[in-house]
Amino acid sequence: MLVGRASVQERVIHLAGPMADKEVIRKTKVLRGYPMGHTISMSYVWEALVAFQQYPKGVLVMADDGMFPISTDEPLNVRRRLGRRSFVGAAAASGAVLVAGRGIAQDATPVATPGPADSQSGNNSAEQAGAQFPTVVPVGPATPPEFDTPTNWPSENYDLQSTRNAKSSTISSNNISQLGEAWRFAVPISATFGALVANPTIVDGTVFLQDAQSNVYAVDLETGKQRWTNTYNQAVPSGGPNGTANAYGLVYYTIGGPGDVIAAKVEDGSEVWKTNILGYRKEGITMAPIVYDNTLYVSNIPGTPEAFYNGGQRGIIFALDASTGQIIWDFDTTTDNLWGNARINSGGGLWHPPSFDEAGNIYVGIGNAAPYPGTAAFPAGSSRPGNNDYADSLIRINPSTAGIDWYINVKPFDLFDLDNHLSPILATVSVGGTDTPVVYSSGKHGLVIAANSETGEELWRTPVGRHQNDDLQELPTDGSTVEVFPGTLGGVETAIALADGVIFAPVYNLGSAYSQSELDATSINIADTTGQLVALNAGTGSVLWDVPQPTGQLAAATVTNDVVFTAGLDGVLHGYSVSDGSEVFRFQASAGINAPLAASGDYLLVPAGGPLLASSDTASPAPATTQELIALKIGGTVQATPQPGTATPGA
Repeated sequence: MLVGRASVQERVIHLAGPMADKEVIRKTKVLRGYPMGHTISMSYVWEALVAFQQYPKGVLVMADDGMFPISTDEPLNVRRRLGRRSFVGAAAASGAVLVAGRGIAQDATPVATPGPADSQSGNNSAEQAGAQFPTVVPVGPATPPEFDTPTNWPSENYDLQSTRNAKSSTISSNNISQLGEAWRFAVPISATFGALVANPTIVDGTVFLQDAQSNVYAVDLETGKQRWTNTYNQAVPSGGPNGTANAYGLVYYTIGGPGDVIAAKVEDGSEVWKTNILGYRKEGITMAPIVYDNTLYVSNIPGTPEAFYNGGQRGIIFALDASTGQIIWDFDTTTDNLWGNARINSGGGLWHPPSFDEAGNIYVGIGNAAPYPGTAAFPAGSSRPGNNDYADSLIRINPSTAGIDWYINVKPFDLFDLDNHLSPILATVSVGGTDTPVVYSSGKHGLVIAANSETGEELWRTPVGRHQNDDLQELPTDGSTVEVFPGTLGGVETAIALADGVIFAPVYNLGSAYSQSELDATSINIADTTGQLVALNAGTGSVLWDVPQPTGQLAAATVTNDVVFTAGLDGVLHGYSVSDGSEVFRFQASAGINAPLAASGDYLLVPAGGPLLASSDTASPAPATTQELIALKIGGTVQATPQPGTATPGA
């Protein structure tokens, strides 16, 4: 069901004012939601008409020179910036628009909704209409060769499906007692949440690491010796995450504050190209990029190193040619010009890379809407009524059209900063006895959801961690506050993993207090968190086991054979049996662990670069804090004998 939108026919009927070519425009039926006085080019009306004749559920026209005015007195439901050379794209039932160089998301339904019957049709119709659509210059196969070597870890979440299941690892419960220190690589920089907030990548015996000041290091996996460094000393918006990606013989990364995307040679770090995607409201980058099918995917977010969620800031996904850096298209992750109030509202964007299925479809998890919970002038989200698509959503994007196949708004009208921000996981799983293509999504809302990746049908959703008042849609009017779990820094903060039909979710139990107009910052105490590692049946969502932690877990979940690892700011790395959650490994790092791990062969890389906040698990006395990348290896210097833990069985 389409909501928040008058029909195309109704919009045509509501046209008013003297227009010589009014009849032509009526026939095209393209005026969905334009503000009064908006102008379009007559030449593009005719191009839109060509597209409309084949795809009658609606298209969108561009703004360019040769303008004439169009007026409408109907409510404004879709407001979108359209630059020169923009063009008609796929805009049928999904309401998505592709433009040359920019693919812009339009309004759609707040539940999973199918796109055009032929997902290629929008792009083809645009080409038939004479539009110029940039294309990538292929330099290799769709799957970069780096992903063909199992001992490589070429992107944030290991593979293109984001499973974080290091299938080439030799580490298992049979030899984990031999897992010990091989080397340490110091990272002596200062940043808000510590020196290391990124997942290392590993390709052909070289570790690539970006620190929280955007500096990039290449380190020998066997020796820990530095091969080269690119120094930038640029802060990352919100303190991170960031990180590297490897493909087609290059290493890619971002400089978040100024909004630069860079490709460099793996041999010596020399830059090959640099593209800037800084938004007009200074929206920077807080994510690691990823490369698939000769295309780099990255997003900016509604913030800068100095401030976040200023009115008008929004997250835009960009597709770049991986060999040249040319922008191919972009995609606005918000709708209705920031839900009808761009002077106040902000939101959307990616914090983590997309995932890809075998057909090349793109799956993304989107950040929250703001202001949250509101402002004095617009309390309790009143500046952004409605579902606030596509904030907090799971979206499948067709790369050929930059259009939406379907999406699920996981947390509509979110008042509490509860993003659906993590990279989705893709797999074929038995659901009700039938092998089913499934996509899994999670985030700060503390939910794990599963959907059919082909249709967008939600299969199940399971809450993990502590939940309290997080479904409220109204807040007290007397100025008092409400405590909410998960809060602004809680929920599932870092990546989930999938292996052998089990989803592993690391939980960060931290609440926040909110009034109608503001977050009470004094209610947040990161030294007073608890955590969990929860194992779920991937087919049903039922809890298999749940291990409590004395601190919140921020190192994601990483699987090597029959062991799953996670860690937190107490600096303690835990390894658990995937079958029952019993602890089989423990290692005390020299700093808090605020970044995910990477595994390759005998090695497990631990980015220990966060503040050290001791818990009951932390060694006594606690180690002196040293921010460093620690390489553990089968056959390394063993620190301590693992101590068994106890899991809480699922219901």
